[in-house]
Amino acid sequence: MLDGLEGVIDRVLGPWIYSRDGTGLEEVVGGLLREQGKTIACAESCTGGLIGHRLTEVSGSSAYFLESAVVYSNRAKVRRLGVPASLIARHGAVSAPVARAMALGIRKTSGADFGVAVTGIAGPGGGTPRKPVGLVYIALARGRGAAVSRHLFFGGRTQVKFQSSQRALDLVRKALTSKPRKGL
Repeated sequence: MLDGLEGVIDRVLGPWIYSRDGTGLEEVVGGLLREQGKTIACAESCTGGLIGHRLTEVSGSSAYFLESAVVYSNRAKVRRLGVPASLIARHGAVSAPVARAMALGIRKTSGADFGVAVTGIAGPGGGTPRKPVGLVYIALARGRGAAVSRHLFFGGRTQVKFQSSQRALDLVRKALTSKPRKGL
């Protein structure tokens, strides 16, 4: 009975399905990077290296994973990635412009095909009415540009970090399985 629903499920949920056999997203992304001969580097703030950890849990990840920079402090974002201090002062570390600069910075310094960056407020403290706990910006740099997405994740610190890493990896997966947009 369920076999007949597979086509319907595919039509409705196709872009969000990344595995039918329980394969983790990090393994799916790693396989796509390997198949396409592409490389990736990460700039992580609120995730504290979780994306890099997940990617390197996959055997053979040295073929596509170049590096990960945990740039938790504003000073590290400036020093390691070249994020302009004025950008952080104007928009705050948790912002779309800073996420974009982080992704572009890690891509440039590493020489990777893809630069993924995450900055946010994992909690439980640190949130404000304008920037609540769970607010996360994820950027993906490739080609000549970078795309940024804003998310509001719920749950405790561990859940916010995991959801952030999952969404970041899924953005990479979607970039690897779709045609590049103009400028990216």
